[in-house]
Amino acid sequence: MVRIGRVVLGERGTKICVPIVGTTMKEILDATALACQAPCHVVELRIDYYERADSIDAIIELLMLVKPQLKGRGLLFTWRTRGEGGERAISAEAYFTMLERLIPTGLVDAIDIEFFLDQDRMLKTIEFAKMHHVTVVMSNHDFSGTPSREVIVNRLLQMKELLADVPKIAVMPHTTGDVLTLLEATAEVKALYPADPIITIAMGPLGAVTRTAGALFGNAMTFASAGKTSAPGQIDVHALKRILDTTDVDGIFDEQQHQRVKVH
Repeated sequence: MVRIGRVVLGERGTKICVPIVGTTMKEILDATALACQAPCHVVELRIDYYERADSIDAIIELLMLVKPQLKGRGLLFTWRTRGEGGERAISAEAYFTMLERLIPTGLVDAIDIEFFLDQDRMLKTIEFAKMHHVTVVMSNHDFSGTPSREVIVNRLLQMKELLADVPKIAVMPHTTGDVLTLLEATAEVKALYPADPIITIAMGPLGAVTRTAGALFGNAMTFASAGKTSAPGQIDVHALKRILDTTDVDGIFDEQQHQRVKVH
């Protein structure tokens, strides 16, 4: 069972995560309050947007104000690097040092770690996170296109081998075939590990179906906006909730059910 705070991924349908992308402390706190009025389960703090993100002490000060607002929602902490679509560059050493300072504070329920960073350093941080019961979301974002099904499957499986609790991949589709490629890869990995959560997203307007019906193929959590968006194609959280209420399926499929999910 994988949790982000009190939120269990893979149970009772798709979970909704709202990213917070404010620049100033006031913007972030206002955006957090808005997100907490919305029907979401998890809030993602995109710290790479924060004007004081170069100071770990300032990040901790901010988290001490954000965390009490959440009222049972999980907090996913993310610094998206510039190479994967983020707002701010950071060295690998500074990235992992920041995460290791935050892990034992009790202020973050989950951390995002990018798949293509230094793996030796990554493994130490993952081990430290597990010691402190902080969930690890391991991510890869491709804003240029959609890899082949085999590449997507292999990346998700490699993330599992690196002991990620939640593998995540986001791609940019240019055709409907690209969207089907992502969904087929999602279903394949979910068939191999039916009880383990994964997150897959096709960005942009073409990929909207992966945000609204991804659970049919095994997607555990989807991202929606409550104001500013953090990635192309994010849907308003209230609109997404209405769609999920009518189309969602329960989060965990057994292997036999997944084997029946085919993309033609």
